[in-house]
Parts: sequence; C-alpha cells; structure tokens
Amino acid sequence: MQNECNSSVPFVGAVELATLAKQKGAITDARAGLADICAVVLHARLDKTTPVRLSSNWDAVQLSSEQIEYAALDAWASLEIYHQLAHSSIPETIPDSANPGTPVIILQDDGQAIAHGVLSLNNSKSACMGVNPTSSRARVTIQKILIPGAILRLHNTSIASLGPAPFDVIVKRTTLRSHPVSSATSVTSVNAEKSPFTSNSDSQLPIQQLLEFFSKPIPPDSNWMEGVDDPDTSHDLDDDINNAEADRLSLEEGLTLLREIEKNPSAWPAAIRSHVLMDIWHAMARIRISKEHGFRRPFARALRDAMLVPDQNDKSRVSDYLISIGSSWEQVLQSKPKWLWKRCKRVVPPPEELYPAVKEVYTNYGSLLDSATNKPLFNARAWKDASNVLKAIKAGLLSDPPGIALYYQIGVDKNHGNLPLYRCARGTNSAEGGVHHSGRRHLPISGVSARHASARLRDFVLMHNLVVSGTLLEFSILIYYIMIQGWYIESLWSHLSRSL
Repeated sequence: MQNECNSSVPFVGAVELATLAKQKGAITDARAGLADICAVVLHARLDKTTPVRLSSNWDAVQLSSEQIEYAALDAWASLEIYHQLAHSSIPETIPDSANPGTPVIILQDDGQAIAHGVLSLNNSKSACMGVNPTSSRARVTIQKILIPGAILRLHNTSIASLGPAPFDVIVKRTTLRSHPVSSATSVTSVNAEKSPFTSNSDSQLPIQQLLEFFSKPIPPDSNWMEGVDDPDTSHDLDDDINNAEADRLSLEEGLTLLREIEKNPSAWPAAIRSHVLMDIWHAMARIRISKEHGFRRPFARALRDAMLVPDQNDKSRVSDYLISIGSSWEQVLQSKPKWLWKRCKRVVPPPEELYPAVKEVYTNYGSLLDSATNKPLFNARAWKDASNVLKAIKAGLLSDPPGIALYYQIGVDKNHGNLPLYRCARGTNSAEGGVHHSGRRHLPISGVSARHASARLRDFVLMHNLVVSGTLLEFSILIYYIMIQGWYIESLWSHLSRSL
C-alpha cells in the first residue's frame, strides 16, 4: 500500500471490516461485502450496481468524475463504518446474575439478531404462553422486533404472531447477548446533532467545567438533603411558606442569572450520552445552602418531588390501596415516605420536562427569607450553582436514559394488598457507608497518584475481606504489612538513589 501510493509514511496495517463487524455482532457472516455492512451499520445504501464498478479504465492516469465519486464513497463508507464499530461494545453472554432490566439481544441459531429487549422485570416462575422458565432459560421483554418472521423455538411461533411489542417470551440463555446501546443510529444523526456544550456563549459551561462542578465532594455536614425522605415531624421548626417574605434583590439576581440560560436554547437531547449519569441526590445537594434555614426542608422536599416523579401506574395502585384502609397518598408521604418508594417506582423526567419543573422550584424558594436571620435561602453563590444544575439538566446529564430499566421487582407485599416491591439501581447509596467514606478517609486531601490510589484500594479490599470473613489472622496480616513496608522502603530508597 505504501509503495502503490508513493508515500513516505510507513503502512502500519489494516482492519478487516467484515471481521470486525462480526465480532461486534453487526453481521453474522464475515464474507459480507461493503454494501451489506454499510446497510446494517450506517443504515445507508451504497450503490454497487453502477457500471463504473466493472469499468476497465481504473488504471488510467486520469480517472473520470464517476470513478472518483465511486472510489471516494467506498473510502468514506469504510471509514465511517470503522468509527461506528470502534465505539460499540462487543456483545457478551448474559450471566445468570444479570439484573432484570438488563438490555439484551435475542439471536437465532445462526447468530443473527432477531429482536432487542430487556430481561423481564417479572420474576414470576409461572409459565409464559405455555413455556416454563428454567435455569437455562430467561424471560425477556421484547421491545423492538428486527425480523418479524423469525421463529421463537420454545414457543414454536414467529415473533410477529405475538403482536406488537412490548411482550414477554421465554428464550434459551445461550441465545442472549448484551445489547451495547449506541448514542447514535446513523452517520447523518451523528453529524446533525449539536452538543449543547459547543456554544461559545457565556451562558454555556464547557463540559469539563460542568463535570468538575458536579464531581466536587459534598462534606457530610453540608449535605442539606439528608433526611428528606424521613417522616415530616418538623413543622414547628420550619417557616410557614404561606406567610413567607421574599428578598426582592435575591429574586432579581436569580431571575437574571437563570434567564441567561434561555437566550441560547439548545435542542433537548434524546440520545443516551453516558450510561454513568450524575447521581440525582448529589445533583440536588450541589446547591450550597444553610442547613439551619427555615425553608430548607420544604425546599428539599419540593426539589425531590420535581426531580423524582412517581410512576403513575404504581401511584394509582398504591393510592387505591391506601384509600381502602382509610388513608391517602398525601398522609403516607408525610409520615412514611420510604414506605411509598419501596412500592412505587420514580423516574427522572426527560430534560424538556425536568428543566421547567426544577426552575420553578428554584424561583419559588430561592428568595424566601428566614424568619430568624432574615436572609434568603439562596445567596449569589447558590444562584450560580442552581444555574449550573439547570445546564446539566439541559444537557441530558440527569434524566433517566430512555429504554433502560432502573427498577426491578423483588417480590410482593402480601401484608399490604399484594403491592409490588421494587429495588432501585439508581444512585450509589449502597456503596456510600462501607466503601466510599471509608476509602476517602484513607486518602490525602490534596489528591494522590493513580499508583497510590490503587494501593490504597487493594489494602482496603484485603482488610475488608479479612475482617468481614471472620478469619482475622494476625500472622497473615503481619506478613502482609511486612511486605508492604518492604515495598515502600525499596521504593523510597530507589527514589533517593536517583536524586543523589
């Protein structure tokens, strides 16, 4: 290739697109041609029927415009296919421990994908359309049919005969693969979509600055969102919102700052930008306000209800049950909110719905004066924090990713009307106490190198396993620390030797 092109740049190798496409699960036959791969990966037609393809004049010094266009399209399509495939994951087998809601691809016996879906949230062991689930089978909710005429072997019928998606089926686990969801489905959509962070406007933060803002740790004594889901027994401690007074200067400052965001409205992103979204509770607490302010609790609960919206079907089911026992949704929300959230899923709405709801909460509460200190809930820094949260909302960094289940059912509450019981995969609360805080205490405040952090994590894992397992062996620990101490001494000695 280097010689043919008369180039001085060394030829470092090539990628066989068909082989790569098969590895990524896009095609099943590595003998597929460029046009077939283009249709599957780019959803575009690459014309191979043109007479110029069979022309005998390809050795000519001067190629025709048709030949140049044909060759350029081949080169362009090959590069775009590679870019698309390079940014997609290789489908993997689904482990038995995979959570309900995990995105999956259903394959035929020949490896061709016939449908997309998720592992069903229905954990029932009962039969599905006459087929019983077993350890080697899985219940899948089909969400998108790729080949309507494909036969589901266990059900002995075509997918199309089961009606429009979504619906549940039973399939062999060996026919399932992980579904790497791409944020773009075609080259056209990738090129056409503009990031909300590409604007040069002062009202837009660069993506790196915005992520740095959200990644700063929140000290436990500053997290004013703590206890927001505890029973509301603090009415006497909170100021009365019905008699609240607003600080006019604070309100004007806030409205001016938030109005700047509206000057350059971005398109609300529908694509999944990341599977690692910002923790919704950390996003709420990102605005720095006083924990002693009289409107702190009412504001926290209003912000919670704006960002985490109850699933309407679950709410209706729970409300009907509560009415049947002489209670109501509102009463339980005040007295036992955690009881509700175990039986009712909550969603973070898409940006176009979340943005106005959160902005309304900010403007309604931010300027309210505390009756004791006569200070507004938001100072200038808090209003700036609020504007950054709204920018993250517009960028789609807080909303639930579409098509990905964040709840799965773990049982039913037989003592309360057989209401479903859910477990939520959103957030990091389960890791906060045992891992996050413990690990953070063992790291310097100013930051550490990757090697230092890795060593600390390994030390934490070892000590955790030794202690939790109940087999704390002093001799083993002593040997471990002797080895670590020796490594440190050797490392320090090596460093001093280089310095001298």
